[in-house]
Amino acid sequence: MQTIPIFFSASDSYVPVMSVMIRSIMENAGTGRKYEIVVLHRDITAGSMEKLRAMAAGFPDFSVDFHEMVFDNDKFFVSRHITAEAYFRLFIPFRFQQYGKALYFDGDMVCRTDISRLFDTDISNYLIGGVRDIGVAWYFLPKKRRNVIDSKTYEYMLSMEKPDEYINSGMLLINCEKFRKTYSEKEIVDTIFSREWQVHDQDVINFLANEKILHLGYEWDFMPVSHRAKYLPQELKAGYFEAAKNPKIIHYKPYSCWWHVPHFQHFWKYAARTPFFEEIVGAMDKKGLLNEDVTDKVESIMRGFGLSDLYKLALGRTFGRIPGFGWLSRIFSPGSR
Repeated sequence: MQTIPIFFSASDSYVPVMSVMIRSIMENAGTGRKYEIVVLHRDITAGSMEKLRAMAAGFPDFSVDFHEMVFDNDKFFVSRHITAEAYFRLFIPFRFQQYGKALYFDGDMVCRTDISRLFDTDISNYLIGGVRDIGVAWYFLPKKRRNVIDSKTYEYMLSMEKPDEYINSGMLLINCEKFRKTYSEKEIVDTIFSREWQVHDQDVINFLANEKILHLGYEWDFMPVSHRAKYLPQELKAGYFEAAKNPKIIHYKPYSCWWHVPHFQHFWKYAARTPFFEEIVGAMDKKGLLNEDVTDKVESIMRGFGLSDLYKLALGRTFGRIPGFGWLSRIFSPGSR
């Protein structure tokens, strides 16, 4: 029976959010495969590990393991909400040589389809399969709408011969075998320390895999930021808005702070079925992100899933709509992109 390796990278504080993505993958997975979930980390506690393994126990085709990442020098350049854990995905081909191909996901996502469909994509002639980052839209913004901060952030993308091919690193289909034939782990480390990559691991991946990337449809890493997508070239824009109708994987960027994020109800659907649900809800309430003004919306969503009572119990009072997903970065310390 074929095994599909699925990697995550997180700190202990990010585990509650990551558990939602893991749960969604498990519930939508097809039969006839084995799925090995591996979480790369430095500080995940035994308690968090036990909860994740207990959740996986209800899915006989799945296993969850944890791999502590150790480096001679782990002083990777970090800024904004990014931590060193973001770089761990770069070492998957070298630390796990038993795999010829692997999937990597950020924790702030939800999967709505059988993940084996993505894994079966042929990338034999590529290093990486990925989806264009929504930051590509910034490249096409009218110059008067650009700002100095974003110009610095996207400096590597802007230096590329084809900036519109720049991908997001939150979902990666990795050709591990080809990566090992192309680079050594030392070359990966040297590249990381060669400069202060402003989008961190994402810049490094685009640099290493340049012209060896299979660009997948937006539905496989859909970021709900349509206010930017409208500036994409027509072909890319059409692909984005088509994916918006029924995304397969939703990527709730942790730095977003809109009051209405499309598809955010799917997060709650799976969050309520994780062992971390009360932690997620309690942390939101403690931070003051829930109040009487936002009661009806989320309550209605949870009622539709038959989870209204559980939802109320977790908080201990009635509450509702959350302010987008900006709470991801305000509640839990960052530990994954």
